Amino acid sequence: MPDPFLILGIEPDADDAAVEAAYRSAIKRCPPDREPVAFQAVREAYERLRTRRDRIGYRLFDTEPPQPIDLLRRAEANRRASASAEESVTQRANRRPDPELFKALLRGEH
Repeated sequence: MPDPFLILGIEPDADDAAVEAAYRSAIKRCPPDREPVAFQAVREAYERLRTRRDRIGYRLFDTEPPQPIDLLRRAEANRRASASAEESVTQRANRRPDPELFKALLRGEH
């Protein structure tokens, strides 16, 4: 089944009221007598995401698990970002202050 969040046009963090409103809007666009296949898809999507508990369960158990290569790529990207941030902090910590600015601060000029 396609992603029920896409079928209903909602975000994964939508609350119960937003899911209900999206469902009502979708069934108005796809009435069962004119578009039975689309109506059935909307109905199934709503059944899967009706409550917060249903949405959490869907995201935990009914979605495709990430592929190992995707996990490795994400870990590598996080490692690079962390190393870059650490390097930036180290560079700032090792930078020597401008002696003229320091003197001006002591004289109260700045």
